[in-house]
Amino acid sequence: MKTFVTSNQQFGRPGAIKSYKRPFESVQEMNQELFTKWNSVVSPEDTVYVLGNFAWDPETAEYFLRNLNGTIINIDGEFDRALEELEETAIGLDIDYFDGILEVFAEENAVLSYWPLMEWPRKSKGAYSIIGFPNKKYGSNHKTKTINCCCDFWEYKPVELSSIIQLFNEVE
Repeated sequence: MKTFVTSNQQFGRPGAIKSYKRPFESVQEMNQELFTKWNSVVSPEDTVYVLGNFAWDPETAEYFLRNLNGTIINIDGEFDRALEELEETAIGLDIDYFDGILEVFAEENAVLSYWPLMEWPRKSKGAYSIIGFPNKKYGSNHKTKTINCCCDFWEYKPVELSSIIQLFNEVE
């Protein structure tokens, strides 16, 4: 069982292609590519933390929550009203949804958040800030122990949390 992080899939959002300069001709092509890449690295036994902007509408959100591999835990982003609506209406769908930040201190020693943080719990103890905000201005930086897991920066795939932390530790 592995733990992955990702963000900003924006399944079903036509504007995501232009806004993030994605190489897709249509929403259907984007959705299919994101779906295929997700399931190529995530197994059904894994856990995936989505740090914001999962899907554009409740129907699309429900489809992907039911069909993507792994247990999906969502942290609120800018465009997650679909998950809020779905949480109230979906039958037989367990939605793990958090508003704010989530602390993961076991082996990972990390704080997960959609928004870039200036300060976070255990920062002085070497904890990483894993963010999902989709802006290159807030890119990963090993010196500040900040990792941006936006799917646009990682070949549209979720990334294994322990692997990226190990990679950043090696750079130090």
